[in-house]
Amino acid sequence: MGAFYTHDDKISAEATLGVIGISTPNRFSSGLIPIEVIGHYNVLPDLSIDWLSKFNLDLGIGTGLAESSPGNYGFAEHMVVGATAELGNLLPFGTLMMGTRYTMFIDDYIDGYVNGSGNDKILRFFTGVRIDLGKSNNADELLAAKNKIDKLSGDLTAAVLAFDDLSAQKEGEKSRLEAENAKLKEQLQSTENGNSSTSIEATEIINEFNGYHVVIGSFPEKSLADDYSATLNIDGLEVKYVESIPTYRVVLSEHKELRAALEALENARGITPNAWIAVY
Repeated sequence: MGAFYTHDDKISAEATLGVIGISTPNRFSSGLIPIEVIGHYNVLPDLSIDWLSKFNLDLGIGTGLAESSPGNYGFAEHMVVGATAELGNLLPFGTLMMGTRYTMFIDDYIDGYVNGSGNDKILRFFTGVRIDLGKSNNADELLAAKNKIDKLSGDLTAAVLAFDDLSAQKEGEKSRLEAENAKLKEQLQSTENGNSSTSIEATEIINEFNGYHVVIGSFPEKSLADDYSATLNIDGLEVKYVESIPTYRVVLSEHKELRAALEALENARGITPNAWIAVY
């Protein structure tokens, strides 16, 4: 019996009081009641085995009540080294612990003999159950926190998509008007009425028109546009700043002719259904 303290996934400690039966075949048998403080260091913190939660190396000190001679008892100080496996998912109410301990005493009477050749040592194997009193509540709290994080993450994703959709609709409508305006400019360019003032005006309008952008995204900040471009992993994407809005557009391609832009738009709709054509 005892108490167990967990600092983190690697470091833990325990203080225990137990009863140990020790013997050497055909020589002696006795009992030992040790009080020990032992530290644990988990050497495999990234285990992916469901039933094995930790594998610890152990080091500790203690004292034990031992029988030095028939009817006479005394305390024997000792050092402990060993290893412990924690099997966390086998029991519904706690953690099963199995391991081995090598104990080195400062005394030479544990086995009932004093031969002067060295202090006594014992190797023992043990099995125990640690009842994790706070495990259930902590697990429920962690699960609730994880579910809340997942919900907030989903809400954030939905909000971003809704914002992008509204932005795309706004840009799409604006681009439709710009495309109609560009078409009128082309018609004006093809009209030859001999009026010099009209020709000059048409030339000025044509000089304002450069071509068509096939746009697959629009963002209020350049960093968002760059991140979106990086996620698509498509060669040739460019981020264009539109000062009059202001906004940053992710441009898939540029075209001088409306027909070519419309053909490219069909391909762009395979990337996002919100793709549109913008005049620049």
